[in-house]
Order: sequence, then structure tokens, then C-alpha cells
Amino acid sequence: DALVAHDSSRLPLANNVRYTEDSRNARLCEGLWKSVTANGGFRQDYIDTRKQVAAAHVLLREAETQVLYSVLLHVADMKIAGIETLVQRVGAGGKFQPTELGKPIRGMNDPVPAGMRNSREEMGRDALTYPEGLRVGNFTDGGTPFADDAYRVENGVITADQTDPRRRMYEQNIIVHPGVIPSVAAVDEENGTVLLWMNFGHTGDSYGVGNALVTFEAFRVWGGKMSGGRRNTNAE
Repeated sequence: DALVAHDSSRLPLANNVRYTEDSRNARLCEGLWKSVTANGGFRQDYIDTRKQVAAAHVLLREAETQVLYSVLLHVADMKIAGIETLVQRVGAGGKFQPTELGKPIRGMNDPVPAGMRNSREEMGRDALTYPEGLRVGNFTDGGTPFADDAYRVENGVITADQTDPRRRMYEQNIIVHPGVIPSVAAVDEENGTVLLWMNFGHTGDSYGVGNALVTFEAFRVWGGKMSGGRRNTNAE
């Protein structure tokens, strides 16, 4: 709400709050704060009470341009002490238009089945097998434990689905990412969700010379399986 209103004074900010946009230090009320025009109506939250982190994937708008916004808030003493953001713009004429952001993402808010809740440590360990699959070039050798109904939503589009023989994740061709750097950004223990920060590293010309993808990517993890995931991407 503060972002769309172009008014950071609405936020409960700590002194010397740190703000980043697209992995670079920035000042509040600059960058997207100046250009955003509306709330797009989609938001998926990830709440880590132990680390005092609140994160979200959000849809915003800059006139006709859709903005896929990843935001992570670090909270201390009930104040926002740090704000990390990634911005991915999808123009009206873009090739891949979001199709899954007009409603809640499938399964991302379903209750964890009784007796299937994993520990915080187990959830983080299972989620980190996903970037390991990227590092070696396939999720089988990476030991990624996808559930039978697992899927991936990337920039608002389903790009893999274990229930679709044409798009099963274990069978997809994956660019090898030898320099991928993953980190557990938040663990929503109540919702059974892990949010990873990932820098995909440089892979020759795949992302353009001098570029690497940076993402906040979320995974539902319970019963030792990964049942769903979504991400917004950003090129640094």
C-alpha cells in the first residue's frame, strides 16, 4: 500500500533501514517507488516468525506493464530494518504473459496434511536439492524429491508439471549452472514453505553476456517431498 501510494512514511521503519532493488543498494522512494501505478491484485506471503522475516511475491503495475515484484522484509523490534526487492517487468507485448496470477497459486496455501509436517531443518535441506539439480543439470542426479503432483510457476506461467507427460521436471532439459549460489531466505513453518534466494551464476551466453539470474523462489515441502514452487526472476 505504501509503495503504490509513493509514501514510505506509511511504513514502520527502523533507523538506518537498508533498502535494495535488484541486488543494488537504493534509497526508498526511488526506482519502482516512483513508477508504480497500481496494485495488480496478487500476493503470496511467506512468514518466518523465527527469523522475523516477512516476504511476498506480488503483482503490481506500471500503467500497462505488469510488474512481478519479490519483496523480503527483515523485522527487528517491530520495525522494518531491511528491505530486499527484485523487479521483473512484463510488457503488454511480451512473449510470455502471466496466466496464473488472477487467482491463488494452486496448492500454495493448502494445509499441510496431518502427520506430514517436516522440521525446519528438513524443509531447508529438501529445498536446497533444487539448486543442486540446476548445478549438475538434472533433478534426478540432484536428488530433488518432487511429489507426483509437483509443478513450477515461473513469472506467472506454468513451465513444468509432473502430471503432464510433456512437462515433467525430471525429464526437462536444464542448462547446467555450475556457479549457482543458493541461500535459505525464509522458512514458513506453519505453511510448509521454503523461500530460497538464488543467484544462478554465469552460464556463458545463456542469459546474455555479463548477466546472471537472481530469484526469490518458493517451495511447498512436506512429507519429504516438494509439491509446488513459484518464482519471479530478475537479471542482474
